[in-house]
Amino acid sequence: MLRVIHSFDVKPGVVEHSFVEWLDGRLDEITKRFGCLERKTWVFIDGLRGDYQSGRAERRPKYLNEAFWPDQDHADRFREWLLSEDGKDFRKKWFTSVENHTVLRYVDAGASQPATDD
Repeated sequence: MLRVIHSFDVKPGVVEHSFVEWLDGRLDEITKRFGCLERKTWVFIDGLRGDYQSGRAERRPKYLNEAFWPDQDHADRFREWLLSEDGKDFRKKWFTSVENHTVLRYVDAGASQPATDD
């Protein structure tokens, strides 16, 4: 199983609630076509750098968009679509509306497959 997380902030001037609702709905619809098992958007509450005793608060992106894929191939097919001409309008609206964007990909630490570079 592969877990992919997009972390981001919504750009100033974009109607945040409407955009996140649109993104969630479209991702639900589109990722299912490519075999996504589950996905959800989370709102980040807080974070710290360091340990619990001496760590200090650190600002992070507000939204975490999480998707669970059965394997790398399924996630790659979604990414290929996203980068294709068919995915262009969706991609443009998504990435012109966010900032501070990062993609994180995880596999189970006990998995026998090595993680691959992007």
